[in-house]
Amino acid sequence: MTRTAGAGIDFDGKGFPFTEARVEEAVRLVAEGRIETDGQGRRSWSDDQTQGLRLVVGARGGVFTFAGRIDGKTVTRSIGPAGVVKVAEAREAVGKLRFDSTAAATLAPRPAPPATAPAPAPAAAGPTVGAVVGEYLKAHASGRFLPGRRKSAPTARTIDFYSDVYAATLRGEYDAAPLSKLAADFPRVFGALSKRAPYQGNRMLQLVRNVFAYALSVGQWNGPNPAVDTGKGERVTRNQEHHRERFLTDAEAARLHRALAADLPLYRDLFTTSLTTGQRMGACCRMKWSDLELSGRSPCWRIPRADMKGRKGGHVVPLAGELLAILRRRQAEATAGVPWVFPGDDAGPVATYDKAWKRVIRRAELWSDDPEQRPRPHDLRRTCGARMTAAGVPLPTVTRALGDAPSSVAMVAKVYAPVADDALKAAYAAVADRGRRGKG
Repeated sequence: MTRTAGAGIDFDGKGFPFTEARVEEAVRLVAEGRIETDGQGRRSWSDDQTQGLRLVVGARGGVFTFAGRIDGKTVTRSIGPAGVVKVAEAREAVGKLRFDSTAAATLAPRPAPPATAPAPAPAAAGPTVGAVVGEYLKAHASGRFLPGRRKSAPTARTIDFYSDVYAATLRGEYDAAPLSKLAADFPRVFGALSKRAPYQGNRMLQLVRNVFAYALSVGQWNGPNPAVDTGKGERVTRNQEHHRERFLTDAEAARLHRALAADLPLYRDLFTTSLTTGQRMGACCRMKWSDLELSGRSPCWRIPRADMKGRKGGHVVPLAGELLAILRRRQAEATAGVPWVFPGDDAGPVATYDKAWKRVIRRAELWSDDPEQRPRPHDLRRTCGARMTAAGVPLPTVTRALGDAPSSVAMVAKVYAPVADDALKAAYAAVADRGRRGKG
């Protein structure tokens, strides 16, 4: 049992009556490693005298926070660092938050001492957004910091995904800016991005939420998390997302085939591979010759676990017919020493296909000003699944063929089981026939 000297306070429990001396002692115990902490090296206690007031202590000191309900919503807000904010001030702030949902969630630093003492040097602006994002990604990748309910370190592909989100949304304007600027601007930035790209806005929201949670845990930030709370009592919420159900009809697929036949072999074969196998474009782009068995009785494509969504296991795709012929032709024409079936311009796999896709669907007269109606490369996978279900393939088999988890059968039924053209024609013909017989 860990106690303060002469005070009899049990720091192994969940809380104690906060005083300045006890808070200082708790911070010291964590810093010296004399008390058990969580996986991120943190320990938290509640104040026995003020409901909702908590002390969270990490490697860089302690922070007072509020955790409770405001206007019927559960919220968590930072009040300020212990030592700068006194216990009495933290309790006062909690009281305001509990009874005034518009109260600020932070306290200003204590005023400078009287003029009799030399004025302290201005506080540094703090770490830049780019530096904190870099630290967060390293800590997240190693498992030292696991946001939310995550219990294990993410894959390298997840870290790359977050890096891409940062590069696409924030790096240009905020990489060299302090965290305070991003915190102040975030409601505006998130709102603007959400209007033009709501899904990307959600990805940025999650990244910023994780980054500020990390900064708070290591003492680089002591304000509210701008991706959780605007600072005005308003919770930041994700944009609503809808499952896309677009797939190519038989007539559209025929036009696409004709357009592909007139395009460059690289993109013609790449798009045909996705349409024929139902695999994601990322896996198709990263296909290697070492992943293929093009001879023997059972030609197949062995997709490594790293290229599968979720990375829970690899996947085997049997090869036959048109696709097998395409891959054998590409193998015969391949440059020696190049491992990629679809090589790019920088010694790696093809990295971008957006321009090629736009060119192909324009040639196929499939372009639409409505993004929801305009075919996307991922719709090739959806079209493959739709063709399987329309042909009567059982849904568990479709799920397995697409490389989804067995538990995803319900999702496959919703996304990949549209009504085929012939079935629609038969349905409407039945209505017309019934109408004619009724008139007779």
